[in-house]
Amino acid sequence: MSVPDYMQCAEDHQTLLVVVQPVGIVSEENFFRIYKRICSVSQISVRDSQRVLYIRYRHHYPPENNEWGDFQTHRKVVGLITITDCFSAKDWPQTFEKFHVQKEIYGSTLYDSRLFVFGLQGEIVEQPRTDVAFYPNYEDCQTVEKRIEDFIESLFIVLESKRLDRATDKSGDKIPLLCVPFEKKDFVGLDTDSRHYKKRCQGRMRKHVGDLCLQAGMLQDSLVHYHMSVELLRSVNDFLWLGAALEGLCSASVIYHYPGGTGGKSGARRFQGSTLPAEAANRHRPGAQEVLIDPGALTTNGINPDTSTEIGRAKNCLSPEDIIDKYKEAISYYSKYKNAGVIELEACIKAVRVLAIQKRSMEASEFLQNAVYINLRQLSEEEKIQRYSILSELYELIGFHRKSAFFKRVAAMQCVAPSIAEPGWRACYKLLLETLPGYSLSLDPKDFSRGTHRGWAAVQMRLLHELVYASRRMGNPALSVRHLSFLLQTMLDFLSDQEKKDVAQSLENYTSKCPGTMEPIALPGGLTLPPVPFTKLPIVRHVKLLNLPASLRPHKMKSLLGQNVSTKSPFIYSPIIAHNRGEERNKKIGYHTTVFGVFSDCLLDNLPGIKTSGSTVEVIPALPRLQISTSLPRSAHSLQPSSGDEISTNVSVQLYNGESQQLIIKLENIGMEPLEKLEVTSKVLTTKEKLYGDFLSWKLEETLAQFPLQPGKVATFTINIKVKLDFSCQENLLQDLSDDGISVSGFPLSSPFRQVVRPRVEGKPVNPPESNKAGDYSHVKTLEAVLNFKYSGGPGHTEGYYRNLSLGLHVEVEPSVFFTRVSTLPATSTRQCHLLLDVFNSTEHELTVSTRSSEALILHAGECQRMAIQVDKFNFESFPESPGEKGQFANPKQLEEERREARGLEIHSKLGICWRIPSLKRSGEASVEGLLNQLVLEHLQLAPLQWDVLVDGQPCDREAVAACQVGDPVRLEVRLTNRSPRSVGPFALTVVPFQDHQNGVHNYDLHDTVSFVGSSTFYLDAVQPSGQSACLGALLFLYTGDFFLHIRFHEDSTSKELPPSWFCLPSVHVCALEAQA
Repeated sequence: MSVPDYMQCAEDHQTLLVVVQPVGIVSEENFFRIYKRICSVSQISVRDSQRVLYIRYRHHYPPENNEWGDFQTHRKVVGLITITDCFSAKDWPQTFEKFHVQKEIYGSTLYDSRLFVFGLQGEIVEQPRTDVAFYPNYEDCQTVEKRIEDFIESLFIVLESKRLDRATDKSGDKIPLLCVPFEKKDFVGLDTDSRHYKKRCQGRMRKHVGDLCLQAGMLQDSLVHYHMSVELLRSVNDFLWLGAALEGLCSASVIYHYPGGTGGKSGARRFQGSTLPAEAANRHRPGAQEVLIDPGALTTNGINPDTSTEIGRAKNCLSPEDIIDKYKEAISYYSKYKNAGVIELEACIKAVRVLAIQKRSMEASEFLQNAVYINLRQLSEEEKIQRYSILSELYELIGFHRKSAFFKRVAAMQCVAPSIAEPGWRACYKLLLETLPGYSLSLDPKDFSRGTHRGWAAVQMRLLHELVYASRRMGNPALSVRHLSFLLQTMLDFLSDQEKKDVAQSLENYTSKCPGTMEPIALPGGLTLPPVPFTKLPIVRHVKLLNLPASLRPHKMKSLLGQNVSTKSPFIYSPIIAHNRGEERNKKIGYHTTVFGVFSDCLLDNLPGIKTSGSTVEVIPALPRLQISTSLPRSAHSLQPSSGDEISTNVSVQLYNGESQQLIIKLENIGMEPLEKLEVTSKVLTTKEKLYGDFLSWKLEETLAQFPLQPGKVATFTINIKVKLDFSCQENLLQDLSDDGISVSGFPLSSPFRQVVRPRVEGKPVNPPESNKAGDYSHVKTLEAVLNFKYSGGPGHTEGYYRNLSLGLHVEVEPSVFFTRVSTLPATSTRQCHLLLDVFNSTEHELTVSTRSSEALILHAGECQRMAIQVDKFNFESFPESPGEKGQFANPKQLEEERREARGLEIHSKLGICWRIPSLKRSGEASVEGLLNQLVLEHLQLAPLQWDVLVDGQPCDREAVAACQVGDPVRLEVRLTNRSPRSVGPFALTVVPFQDHQNGVHNYDLHDTVSFVGSSTFYLDAVQPSGQSACLGALLFLYTGDFFLHIRFHEDSTSKELPPSWFCLPSVHVCALEAQA
């Protein structure tokens, strides 16, 4: 026998060997699916008996081992089960023939056989057969287990018949000599009638019957036969078979003492048919009382009818100590025969398994040492790997961990032996990993951080180098980097300078292709390699705790800030979601390094160069993390707020004065918690420039509608930037109106009055003043602001924490247009006036200026033009009361300034002055807010007394002409509306008609032309605030023509108290026409 079974154990002696093999082409998956179901029927109870039959299945068994079946019957193949696929009736004969060929391999020893056919249907299937089972497919085969049970019962019948046949004393019959294969040639020519020969035949046959009894479930009978065989074979010095008899005796005793088995199989064997006492579970104790059996009292059924004769007989079952002694004796007999090496090896393995249960490790190691030196035939590489692996497992079983690791490593190296065409580096790596515990080596660097070093460092380094090389040959550079990093971190103190240099260089070579990370590496089989932080490279001598960046620093809401929480405490962000603050305290922190291409996150706890136990921080519940990106470029200017706040991002933009631009901000939640709350505030940094209107404005509702913002999601937020600085300039670039000699009456009032005048050279200074003086109209001004984003969410929000992210905004404001002068001229209507503006283009581009109701005025670079805008006068007294007028500010100057700003804003919104640079496609507003003096404001304000003149019920104002017929009375009405806060009147008014000859001569002598119906003087009573009063009269035009009516106030004490501007009545133009016939 040349192929050892390294999984042999003592209880296998009581099993029947059944081989299960495929016939023809059967997929591996289908075969093992049925094989697994067959193996589930490993023991059955014999009918009408208390005995149990045990089956050992193998899907591969060398035929040469079957030749040793007479020597030990458990090595004999007694059953054959074949599995095949057959889908057509014409293939059936060939398939059945293959089945017979397969039976012939083990034909000499087979008790029975079965063929399982899958896929065949039809008449063949319907024919009753005992040795063939047909199934339509591998799913529809529920009776497999039942057929296996029937098959085993048939095996038992044959076994029982053989046992009875061999055990019955047939006097006169010649007992055949049982032989092992290599003995047959040695017994040729022997005297078969000699006493010695007959004893040899009897001893061997008695041993053979003992094997059959053991397989048939008759443990007591087998013990008797083994004892008798030992005595017979010892007397004739038949050492090989004597060893087999002793081993049989040991196996039967082991089965008796250890019902759970010695092979490490799950579950104890159930001796349902055993006649042993119930206390058998305690019989493994040394010196336990054994059963006494009289060999002569045995019947053919193995049952003693008279138990009283057992008393006083010799012991048949060996004690635990005797089992080992008999094993030693048997192995010593096997060692005498070169061809029995496999038997000797397997006997050693069986003895070791028994000693492992008895916890006799030193004696077990002697058996294993003997097994190591047993010389077998020339083994293949696979057989060598299997042998060393089993030796390793057995040494592990008896607690010799380092010895086990040694043989496991030998097996690993055998996987990649030079003689193997395709080295198994994966198998080598797997076996090397299994050797680590034996060499006190762990792949967790935490196990090397405390206490003295365990194990032999030189051996450990050698093993780690082998792991690195094997992982590289596997094509897994990440594993190589991890193992090499581990070697450098844990074995640094044991490496020489040259070794350190070599390891570091190798690590750099590996990490150039695959950088080292802090991610755990999962290996097949469930093993995980933890990360290896380099805490020794570099050596940290001192640690100082720094605060988080301002954008990540959590803050406690003031309303929720506890009294016992220090506002100066440093905080860190923890990704752990916890509801109990007490569980989160005292978290260890660390630092990040990159050494030799390996990224490390090192904790400060137990660093070799620091005596303290690390630093502690207070950990708060998790908060979201906001990242912002804008549509504007980043700025090179870093804002430095006076409050000391840190600005995380700075952006810049260049705008012309009056220009607006949208700043689009993308809010991305890059944390692990949802962003639930957001508040946005802005702060303009200290500036000398006067800002008009809202510099920054936004609507947060549209952004909040996208909340809560889940991790990885993005929301948009739009901010309007509007720069509106002072547009005034004190330098007069145009002549006064009086110098021009131009009258407004020569221009149509429907369009703005404009005058184009080139700037006077003498008006500009040769040497410009400093940039901060009013005369410099080309100076670029700067505005800076900070946007603060206060946000929160997740468990941190529940605890009252938030984060603050700041965005710095740097705006460079270039001048667009300047208003160098502003004045007013009266219009034809008392409720309107002309606002005169001198506009200067301070840009280097052509620019247009326009209002809501006017055409665009074109200004070339450096050009100044005058424009007149006809505007309705303003009722400033009706403006809403400002906060300053409610008494918050006691300073009169401040009150007046506030009123002026409000009036300027109203005038600006009414005028709607805009500029545009076509070449740049840029535009903006131009405001007169900062250049309106008190006199201009008075001219633009409606008089508190509002006078209206109606001719025949039609208002007379502007250029409207009232038409009437000669001879018809014309009704004249004068109305007064008091918008002042005081009572006015009474007033007396006189109507004086005249004609304008358009040559500077006015004719007031019209007594014969115009006649009054009644008096020409009108009287108005006193008018209360917000009250109205009216007076009526009539005129009669006697001739045709154009007439004007001049209304004069009588000078009395009442009218003298009021300003003249309050008495502004419209001019009345009446055209008298011929009466129609």
